[in-house]
Amino acid sequence: KDVKNTLSVYNFKAVGIAPVLSQEAQWAKGALSALNENTRRKAIDRCKKAIDIARELGAEILIIWPGREGFDFPFTTNYVKLWNNYVSSIKEVAEYGSDIKIALEYKMEDPSSYLLHGSAGRALATILELRMLGIKNVGINVEFAHAKLAKEYVPETIVLISRYNALYHLHLNDIFFDADLDLFPASVHTLEFIELLYWLHEVGYSGWFGLDLFPRYIDAIEMVQQSIYNVKALYNALEKVGWAKIRNVIELNNPIEVQKLIREILGTKP
Repeated sequence: KDVKNTLSVYNFKAVGIAPVLSQEAQWAKGALSALNENTRRKAIDRCKKAIDIARELGAEILIIWPGREGFDFPFTTNYVKLWNNYVSSIKEVAEYGSDIKIALEYKMEDPSSYLLHGSAGRALATILELRMLGIKNVGINVEFAHAKLAKEYVPETIVLISRYNALYHLHLNDIFFDADLDLFPASVHTLEFIELLYWLHEVGYSGWFGLDLFPRYIDAIEMVQQSIYNVKALYNALEKVGWAKIRNVIELNNPIEVQKLIREILGTKP
Protein backbone atom coordinates (compact mmCIF):
# COMPACT_ATOMS: atom_id res chain seq x y z
CA LYS A 1 0.00 0.00 0.00
CA ASP A 2 2.88 2.37 0.75
CA VAL A 3 4.35 1.75 -2.71
CA LYS A 4 0.96 2.27 -4.37
CA ASN A 5 0.43 5.53 -2.49
CA THR A 6 3.92 6.77 -3.39
CA LEU A 7 3.34 6.02 -7.06
CA SER A 8 0.13 8.03 -6.91
CA VAL A 9 1.75 10.99 -5.13
CA TYR A 10 4.49 11.33 -7.74
CA ASN A 11 2.31 10.35 -10.72
CA PHE A 12 4.50 7.33 -11.48
CA LYS A 13 3.40 4.07 -13.10
CA ALA A 14 4.58 0.64 -12.03
CA VAL A 15 5.64 -1.11 -15.23
CA GLY A 16 7.13 -4.41 -14.20
CA ILE A 17 7.61 -6.56 -11.12
CA ALA A 18 10.63 -8.88 -10.87
CA PRO A 19 10.60 -11.75 -8.37
CA VAL A 20 14.18 -12.31 -7.17
CA LEU A 21 15.07 -15.97 -7.73
CA SER A 22 18.85 -15.87 -7.74
CA GLN A 23 20.59 -14.37 -4.72
CA GLU A 24 19.31 -16.40 -1.75
CA ALA A 25 20.97 -19.64 -0.69
CA GLN A 26 17.76 -21.61 -1.25
CA TRP A 27 18.09 -21.05 -5.01
CA ALA A 28 21.73 -22.24 -5.23
CA LYS A 29 20.74 -25.34 -7.20
CA GLY A 30 17.87 -23.85 -9.13
CA ALA A 31 14.54 -22.15 -8.58
CA LEU A 32 11.89 -22.66 -11.27
CA SER A 33 13.95 -25.54 -12.67
CA ALA A 34 15.03 -26.94 -9.30
CA LEU A 35 15.22 -30.72 -9.12
CA ASN A 36 14.08 -30.44 -5.51
CA GLU A 37 10.31 -30.20 -5.76
CA ASN A 38 9.91 -28.24 -2.52
CA THR A 39 12.32 -25.59 -3.79
CA ARG A 40 10.60 -25.45 -7.17
CA ARG A 41 7.21 -24.92 -5.50
CA LYS A 42 8.63 -22.06 -3.43
CA ALA A 43 9.90 -20.38 -6.63
CA ILE A 44 6.53 -20.76 -8.34
CA ASP A 45 4.76 -19.38 -5.28
CA ARG A 46 7.06 -16.36 -5.24
CA CYS A 47 6.27 -15.66 -8.89
CA LYS A 48 2.54 -15.92 -8.17
CA LYS A 49 2.92 -13.53 -5.25
CA ALA A 50 4.76 -11.12 -7.57
CA ILE A 51 1.85 -11.36 -10.01
CA ASP A 52 -0.53 -10.45 -7.20
CA ILE A 53 1.63 -7.41 -6.44
CA ALA A 54 1.72 -6.47 -10.12
CA ARG A 55 -2.06 -6.54 -10.26
CA GLU A 56 -2.32 -4.45 -7.10
CA LEU A 57 0.09 -1.83 -8.48
CA GLY A 58 -1.29 -1.89 -12.00
CA ALA A 59 1.92 -3.23 -13.53
CA GLU A 60 1.61 -5.02 -16.86
CA ILE A 61 4.77 -7.15 -16.88
CA LEU A 62 6.37 -9.83 -14.71
CA ILE A 63 10.10 -9.96 -15.48
CA ILE A 64 11.72 -13.30 -14.70
CA TRP A 65 15.50 -13.41 -14.76
CA PRO A 66 16.28 -17.15 -14.58
CA GLY A 67 19.73 -16.61 -13.07
CA ARG A 68 19.72 -19.97 -11.29
CA GLU A 69 18.02 -22.03 -13.97
CA GLY A 70 20.95 -24.13 -15.11
CA PHE A 71 23.84 -25.93 -13.46
CA ASP A 72 27.41 -25.49 -12.26
CA PHE A 73 29.24 -28.76 -12.93
CA PRO A 74 29.19 -31.56 -15.54
CA PHE A 75 27.57 -34.90 -14.66
CA THR A 76 25.52 -33.39 -11.82
CA THR A 77 22.20 -32.74 -13.54
CA ASN A 78 19.45 -34.66 -15.29
CA TYR A 79 18.93 -32.19 -18.16
CA VAL A 80 15.63 -33.79 -19.18
CA LYS A 81 14.17 -33.16 -15.73
CA LEU A 82 15.76 -29.72 -15.59
CA TRP A 83 14.08 -28.56 -18.80
CA ASN A 84 10.78 -30.28 -17.98
CA ASN A 85 10.67 -28.60 -14.57
CA TYR A 86 11.53 -25.20 -15.99
CA VAL A 87 8.95 -25.24 -18.79
CA SER A 88 6.32 -26.64 -16.45
CA SER A 89 7.02 -23.87 -13.91
CA ILE A 90 6.83 -21.07 -16.45
CA LYS A 91 3.60 -22.57 -17.80
CA GLU A 92 2.02 -22.61 -14.34
CA VAL A 93 3.13 -19.04 -13.61
CA ALA A 94 1.87 -17.82 -16.99
CA GLU A 95 -1.50 -19.50 -16.49
CA TYR A 96 -1.85 -17.91 -13.06
CA GLY A 97 -0.96 -14.52 -14.55
CA SER A 98 -2.87 -14.88 -17.80
CA ASP A 99 -3.65 -11.14 -17.69
CA ILE A 100 0.04 -10.26 -17.26
CA LYS A 101 2.91 -10.37 -19.74
CA ILE A 102 5.60 -12.77 -18.53
CA ALA A 103 8.98 -11.55 -19.82
CA LEU A 104 11.98 -13.90 -19.66
CA GLU A 105 15.39 -12.20 -19.43
CA TYR A 106 18.18 -14.31 -20.89
CA LYS A 107 21.86 -14.40 -19.93
CA MET A 108 24.67 -16.88 -20.64
CA GLU A 109 25.99 -17.35 -17.11
CA ASP A 110 26.18 -15.86 -13.61
CA PRO A 111 25.31 -16.57 -10.93
CA SER A 112 25.02 -20.17 -12.12
CA SER A 113 27.87 -21.37 -14.33
CA TYR A 114 25.60 -22.38 -17.23
CA LEU A 115 22.12 -20.99 -17.75
CA LEU A 116 19.32 -22.55 -19.81
CA HIS A 117 18.48 -19.25 -21.49
CA GLY A 118 21.88 -18.14 -22.73
CA SER A 119 20.64 -16.39 -25.85
CA ALA A 120 17.59 -14.94 -27.52
CA GLY A 121 17.20 -18.07 -29.63
CA ARG A 122 17.12 -20.38 -26.61
CA ALA A 123 14.54 -18.17 -24.90
CA LEU A 124 12.45 -18.19 -28.07
CA ALA A 125 12.59 -21.99 -28.15
CA THR A 126 10.92 -22.08 -24.73
CA ILE A 127 8.34 -19.48 -25.78
CA LEU A 128 7.43 -21.44 -28.90
CA GLU A 129 7.11 -24.64 -26.88
CA LEU A 130 4.79 -22.85 -24.47
CA ARG A 131 2.69 -21.57 -27.36
CA MET A 132 2.24 -25.14 -28.54
CA LEU A 133 0.90 -25.83 -25.03
CA GLY A 134 -1.58 -22.96 -25.36
CA ILE A 135 0.39 -20.31 -23.43
CA LYS A 136 0.36 -17.01 -25.31
CA ASN A 137 1.55 -14.45 -22.72
CA VAL A 138 5.27 -15.29 -22.44
CA GLY A 139 7.87 -13.15 -24.21
CA ILE A 140 11.34 -11.71 -23.72
CA ASN A 141 12.92 -8.85 -21.81
CA VAL A 142 16.07 -7.96 -23.75
CA GLU A 143 18.88 -6.56 -21.64
CA PHE A 144 21.49 -4.92 -23.85
CA ALA A 145 24.42 -6.12 -21.73
CA HIS A 146 23.17 -9.70 -21.60
CA ALA A 147 22.72 -9.75 -25.37
CA LYS A 148 26.31 -8.53 -25.80
CA LEU A 149 27.56 -11.25 -23.44
CA ALA A 150 25.80 -13.72 -25.76
CA LYS A 151 27.81 -12.26 -28.67
CA GLU A 152 24.65 -10.94 -30.29
CA TYR A 153 24.30 -7.83 -32.42
CA VAL A 154 21.37 -6.32 -30.57
CA PRO A 155 19.56 -4.55 -33.46
CA GLU A 156 19.32 -7.84 -35.35
CA THR A 157 18.27 -9.66 -32.17
CA ILE A 158 15.39 -7.22 -31.74
CA VAL A 159 14.16 -7.97 -35.26
CA LEU A 160 14.41 -11.74 -34.68
CA ILE A 161 12.37 -11.58 -31.46
CA SER A 162 9.84 -9.24 -33.05
CA ARG A 163 9.19 -11.76 -35.82
CA TYR A 164 7.51 -13.87 -33.13
CA ASN A 165 5.76 -10.93 -31.43
CA ALA A 166 7.79 -11.76 -28.33
CA LEU A 167 9.50 -8.44 -27.51
CA TYR A 168 7.85 -7.49 -24.23
CA HIS A 169 10.36 -5.19 -22.55
CA LEU A 170 13.88 -3.73 -22.64
CA HIS A 171 16.64 -3.19 -20.10
CA LEU A 172 18.98 -0.59 -21.55
CA ASN A 173 22.59 -0.28 -20.40
CA ASP A 174 26.05 -1.05 -21.78
CA ILE A 175 29.25 -3.01 -21.13
CA PHE A 176 32.80 -3.20 -22.44
CA PHE A 177 33.62 -6.88 -22.90
CA ASP A 178 32.68 -9.86 -20.73
CA ALA A 179 31.59 -8.36 -17.42
CA ASP A 180 27.96 -7.42 -16.77
CA LEU A 181 28.66 -3.98 -15.26
CA ASP A 182 25.46 -2.18 -16.34
CA LEU A 183 27.00 1.07 -17.59
CA PHE A 184 25.22 4.11 -19.06
CA PRO A 185 23.30 3.07 -22.20
CA ALA A 186 25.17 3.93 -25.41
CA SER A 187 28.31 4.89 -23.48
CA VAL A 188 30.40 2.16 -25.16
CA HIS A 189 28.49 0.64 -28.11
CA THR A 190 27.16 3.96 -29.36
CA LEU A 191 26.63 3.11 -33.03
CA GLU A 192 25.05 -0.23 -32.23
CA PHE A 193 22.72 1.53 -29.80
CA ILE A 194 21.73 4.05 -32.47
CA GLU A 195 20.86 1.25 -34.87
CA LEU A 196 18.98 -0.50 -32.05
CA LEU A 197 16.76 2.55 -31.61
CA TYR A 198 16.19 2.68 -35.36
CA TRP A 199 15.03 -0.94 -35.52
CA LEU A 200 12.85 -0.58 -32.45
CA HIS A 201 11.08 2.15 -34.43
CA GLU A 202 10.89 0.02 -37.57
CA VAL A 203 9.42 -3.04 -35.87
CA GLY A 204 6.82 -0.85 -34.17
CA TYR A 205 7.91 -1.47 -30.60
CA SER A 206 5.54 0.45 -28.32
CA GLY A 207 6.62 -0.89 -24.94
CA TRP A 208 8.67 0.68 -22.18
CA PHE A 209 12.38 1.44 -22.27
CA GLY A 210 13.68 0.16 -18.94
CA LEU A 211 17.06 0.87 -17.38
CA ASP A 212 19.20 -1.70 -15.56
CA LEU A 213 22.13 0.22 -14.08
CA PHE A 214 24.80 -0.30 -11.43
CA PRO A 215 25.93 3.10 -10.10
CA ARG A 216 28.80 1.83 -7.90
CA TYR A 217 30.49 5.07 -6.76
CA ILE A 218 28.38 7.62 -8.68
CA ASP A 219 25.05 9.18 -7.74
CA ALA A 220 22.25 6.76 -8.66
CA ILE A 221 19.70 9.45 -9.49
CA GLU A 222 22.17 11.25 -11.73
CA MET A 223 23.05 8.01 -13.51
CA VAL A 224 19.38 7.40 -14.27
CA GLN A 225 18.93 10.97 -15.50
CA GLN A 226 22.00 10.92 -17.75
CA SER A 227 20.93 7.53 -19.15
CA ILE A 228 17.53 8.98 -20.09
CA TYR A 229 19.27 11.94 -21.73
CA ASN A 230 21.49 9.56 -23.74
CA VAL A 231 18.53 7.62 -25.11
CA LYS A 232 16.50 10.74 -25.90
CA ALA A 233 19.43 12.50 -27.58
CA LEU A 234 20.13 9.59 -29.91
CA TYR A 235 16.46 9.09 -30.70
CA ASN A 236 16.14 12.80 -31.50
CA ALA A 237 19.19 12.56 -33.77
CA LEU A 238 17.52 9.77 -35.73
CA GLU A 239 14.31 11.76 -36.02
CA LYS A 240 16.24 14.80 -37.25
CA VAL A 241 17.82 12.84 -40.09
CA GLY A 242 14.48 11.18 -40.82
CA TRP A 243 13.33 7.58 -40.69
CA ALA A 244 12.66 7.49 -44.43
CA LYS A 245 16.17 8.67 -45.31
CA ILE A 246 17.78 6.11 -43.00
CA ARG A 247 15.56 3.41 -44.46
CA ASN A 248 16.57 4.36 -48.00
CA VAL A 249 20.28 4.29 -47.19
CA ILE A 250 19.96 0.85 -45.60
CA GLU A 251 18.21 -0.42 -48.71
CA LEU A 252 21.19 0.70 -50.81
CA ASN A 253 23.37 -1.87 -49.01
CA ASN A 254 26.32 0.46 -49.64
CA PRO A 255 28.92 0.79 -46.84
CA ILE A 256 30.24 4.07 -48.28
CA GLU A 257 26.85 5.75 -48.12
CA VAL A 258 26.37 4.41 -44.61
CA GLN A 259 29.48 6.27 -43.41
CA LYS A 260 27.95 9.50 -44.65
CA LEU A 261 24.71 8.63 -42.87
CA ILE A 262 26.52 7.91 -39.60
CA ARG A 263 28.25 11.29 -39.69
CA GLU A 264 24.93 12.99 -40.35
CA ILE A 265 23.29 11.21 -37.44
CA LEU A 266 26.17 12.22 -35.18
CA GLY A 267 26.02 15.77 -36.46
CA THR A 268 29.65 15.83 -37.59
CA LYS A 269 31.45 16.82 -40.77
CA PRO A 270 34.77 15.52 -42.18
